Amino acid sequence: MEVNFLKGTRFSPQSNDQIIMRTEDYEIVDFESEKWIEQLKRYVSRHKTQLERLKELKRYYLGDNNIKYRPDKTDQFAADNRIASDFAKYITIFEQGYMLGNPVEYKNEDDTIQQKIEDFSSVTNEEYHNIELMTDLSIYGRAYELLATYKQDKSSPVQIKLYKLDPQQTFVVYDDTHERNSLFGINYYTVDYGDGHKKEVYVVYTSSTVYIYNDDNQETTGMHLVEDEKHFFNGVPINEYSNNSDRTGAFENVLDAIDAYDLSQSELANFQQDSNDAILVITGNPYTGADEKDYFEDGRINPNGRLAISIGYKKAKLLILDDNPNPNGAKPDAYYLKKEYDATGAEAYKNRLVKDILRFTFTPDSTDENFSGVQTGEAMKYKLMASDNYRAKRERLFKKGLMRRLRLAVNIWRIKGSDSVAYEAINQTSITFTPNIPKNNNDLVAIAKTLYGMVSDQTIFEILNLVTGVDAEKELERLKEQEDNQEEPRPRLGGIEDGQESS
Repeated sequence: MEVNFLKGTRFSPQSNDQIIMRTEDYEIVDFESEKWIEQLKRYVSRHKTQLERLKELKRYYLGDNNIKYRPDKTDQFAADNRIASDFAKYITIFEQGYMLGNPVEYKNEDDTIQQKIEDFSSVTNEEYHNIELMTDLSIYGRAYELLATYKQDKSSPVQIKLYKLDPQQTFVVYDDTHERNSLFGINYYTVDYGDGHKKEVYVVYTSSTVYIYNDDNQETTGMHLVEDEKHFFNGVPINEYSNNSDRTGAFENVLDAIDAYDLSQSELANFQQDSNDAILVITGNPYTGADEKDYFEDGRINPNGRLAISIGYKKAKLLILDDNPNPNGAKPDAYYLKKEYDATGAEAYKNRLVKDILRFTFTPDSTDENFSGVQTGEAMKYKLMASDNYRAKRERLFKKGLMRRLRLAVNIWRIKGSDSVAYEAINQTSITFTPNIPKNNNDLVAIAKTLYGMVSDQTIFEILNLVTGVDAEKELERLKEQEDNQEEPRPRLGGIEDGQESS
């Protein structure tokens, strides 16, 4: 594989474009016609032109950086180490944990809808699913999920399942309006049966139907529709999430800096290896000078000549120099041939690269001596301010995808006959993200005590939830049960001050 290492444009300008289609063209599509099948092939081919970018971003996440593919050194005897750093995964894991380390919370005043959402989250293992989506967002800048229905048996109710789809095999086609409504989604993949026998599968999801096409690369049949099935989500069941308005990954903008760091680390390793295997130079030997017997008439080196033999010394890390037959030539001497290493300058350069990589991805440096557990809460807030601003923007985009997921799901819930579940009511759902950062429990308790009497008990216990791990409503139930079992209720929160009982 050839790569442009630290030069030129990394990706083509079209490598991250969304695919759009005019609404009037979509409305007349015959999904079984040859004309549509040819158009489907063109859409897939266009998406495949974006795979170079997607695959390279995934390589960096896996630590398979471009340093491993740079051209070989011209000197076959020189050290040529290829050390890839794992910055991409470090940045991805930080963003994933910072934003979703604490699960997303849903609140809806309608008790029926609230229960539906909680059951849906539990059945679909939504917490882990969201983390997987977040990982794809940080790598590719986009993520896709599929909502599908299933029944355990004929008598059981319809359930919804969430599947993460690979961005390298999935895309959504949007209309050409300012709203960019999704017209249909496509997921394609190849099934390999061995011995060169492969079958390509293309699944098209519209707002009402799922169409499945097969292409077994046979001239007689070619690509053709094999199955179509109705669904009841009343919308395209492929849901696309964006990491930002440009759909770029979390570390995409610092790939060049990562390459520069890899190169610096690799050259340091090369220096160390070359120093250990330094060439011994011997000067003043009168028998190593080249003469006419060292070359053939066509200019090639005579393999039996003294020059060829001296070149062979390089493999043995021995270099013999000579000024003879000049009587005033070099005096006999021996020394190791090695480069000087500016340790201070090299380390300063690498540290600057590390700071740039973390700063431009809004990732705090946990190894920073000033980034420690003794920092006050306010000081930590300033250190995380850039990360917080970036997270807030990403949360809004992620929330947009979560709301679309709920709007699709509510259509299935209504089919089940629950009249109290209304599409309009689902839009009143509040989605809350809690950043996963170290908390000072003493500060939280002090804040709760300060607010006691100024806000509701439920608000107080919602604050204390981060300390106790108990849901506010459940804590209120426990408190009521405790007071019912006591003749005189014990004072709460404000009843004890500095170790003394209140008067």
